[in-house]
Amino acid sequence: MKNKSMMLMIFIISGLVIPGCSHQHVNNDQDKTEVTPGTEQHIDWFRDAKFGMFIHWGPYSQLAGEWNGRQVPVGRNAEWIMKELQIPVSEYRNMAKSFNPVEFDAREWVKLAKSTGMKYIVITAKHHDGFAMYKSEVSPYNIYNWTPFNQDPLKELAEACSEEGIKFCVYYSHREDWDHPGGYGNDWDYDNDWGQDIYDPEKFNIYLEEKAKPQLRELLTNYGPVGLVWFDRGMYTREQGLEFVSLVKNIQPAALINGRVGHYYQEFIGDYQSTNDNGMPPGGLEEYWETPQTLNETWGYSKFDSLWKSPEDIIIRLAEVVSRGGNYLLNIGPKGSGSIPDTTIKIFNEVGKWMERNSESIYGTSANPFGELSWGYCTVKGNKLYLLVKEWPHEGRLTVPGLLSRVKSAYSLTDRNNTISINKHENITYIDLPAKPADTPVSVIVLEIEDKLQVATQVVNQDENGEILLNYLTASTKGNASTRYNRKGGFHISKWTGPDDTVEWIINIDRPGKFRLSLEYSANREWEGKKYEIKAGDQFFEKRVISTTGLFEYYEFPAGYIDLKESGQYSLKINPAENDTTYLMYLKTIKLIPVETIKSEGWGS
Repeated sequence: MKNKSMMLMIFIISGLVIPGCSHQHVNNDQDKTEVTPGTEQHIDWFRDAKFGMFIHWGPYSQLAGEWNGRQVPVGRNAEWIMKELQIPVSEYRNMAKSFNPVEFDAREWVKLAKSTGMKYIVITAKHHDGFAMYKSEVSPYNIYNWTPFNQDPLKELAEACSEEGIKFCVYYSHREDWDHPGGYGNDWDYDNDWGQDIYDPEKFNIYLEEKAKPQLRELLTNYGPVGLVWFDRGMYTREQGLEFVSLVKNIQPAALINGRVGHYYQEFIGDYQSTNDNGMPPGGLEEYWETPQTLNETWGYSKFDSLWKSPEDIIIRLAEVVSRGGNYLLNIGPKGSGSIPDTTIKIFNEVGKWMERNSESIYGTSANPFGELSWGYCTVKGNKLYLLVKEWPHEGRLTVPGLLSRVKSAYSLTDRNNTISINKHENITYIDLPAKPADTPVSVIVLEIEDKLQVATQVVNQDENGEILLNYLTASTKGNASTRYNRKGGFHISKWTGPDDTVEWIINIDRPGKFRLSLEYSANREWEGKKYEIKAGDQFFEKRVISTTGLFEYYEFPAGYIDLKESGQYSLKINPAENDTTYLMYLKTIKLIPVETIKSEGWGS
């Protein structure tokens, strides 16, 4: 199902010119992603929330990036200190016995999140060090039984979240566990020479059955409603990931699951995508996504890390993420004492002030429909466009290209009574702004439009060499075809299974001629030979898929030549030729290269 936040009505500008390998076996089931029925009815809160607090906190927090005079360098993760410095299990466990965060105050943590404008909290219930930050009956190696603290922080946080109307969510490292001999990651204490796809199934299964799964059941049973479970580090197989999906959904059907539950380099099986750490997609994704980002350089607390992002940086990132259709999960690293660093509080307080004035432009909005904007960002809600202006124009005029809807009124979100004059020329809307921005670092201008939003489809032009590059950012999808992200950091178009699942681009040709057409894509072995159709103007191609060496390994394949003899705009469409139960391909780009360029570079014709 398409992301509802992306399903804006898009209208194409009229006037189009329409003249006369080796293989890796992957199970067919891997591309059937609809494994969580009912997700759409449960994900509304997540889509509306936009802003969440991530908390990395554990025994590593009291080490603060240093052990026995050795330091984890700034830029490396302080919460990975056990692995970074290869601290023996016995010594790390002994250190954890002194963990006593007496300054922890669940209500203060939750109030800080709420005052900053955050709608959900994700806390590390168990990180890679294997230490449980709650009272666990599965293993005594937990904060309640192992330390003098003798409290259950997760219980207190869950109660505080309920009181404040914040969604309580948990992080659980399901594959990685440096304390358990069967968990992934510890090769200095245990005889484990494991990699991404190399492991001992018997040992690993013991860990899953005696620790990971039982602890997850505890978290889903003993702490009330859980908004989402944030898994990390993936799994060896899709089947292992699906076991955790089933476990969550059987106990709490409404709990969401992030995309890191399954194998990183296979089709994701969660309810929404988690980008790479501190990742920032350029936009255009037609599925729910979230980016986890740090406030400084590390996730867990480090006394050496003073590279804090400013409040202005955080506000701009929030505007950028939300305008691209995502959620911003911003991390804090409390100290081992349980207190939150003063710098964190100061930054959050400033962000909270901006959110008090401008949260209407953040919560419940959908993505920018215009493509990249030179002056900032845009979000949409109902009949309102929120223009989040980062670069205030010196000439006093803001331009919005491609808006076809009639604008009824324009005003500053922080000064609704002071209306702003607008005028329109063809498909460009001009907004006359005051001399100074109404807010800092981002000012919000509201455009109220009539009826439904109508936006011109993006037109892709030839570059200086006459070439055209088509990708997911400028694509218009129909049916099941969707623009997507994968954990290798790539973007593509997928989920298409039949002729009604089409992808279309509008291209502008000002230097007509003959072009070589090629596709860059990845395809599983089982997709070999599937037929697909390409239509460009009045020309038609039928081709067959060639499988590639592995998932998300993209290769370029020639598709033929097209002759675009006249200047003007053309529609280029691609779709599966026949109905099937699995996907066609992961399409990354389509290229059109002038034949004259090919000849001049000695490629032949």
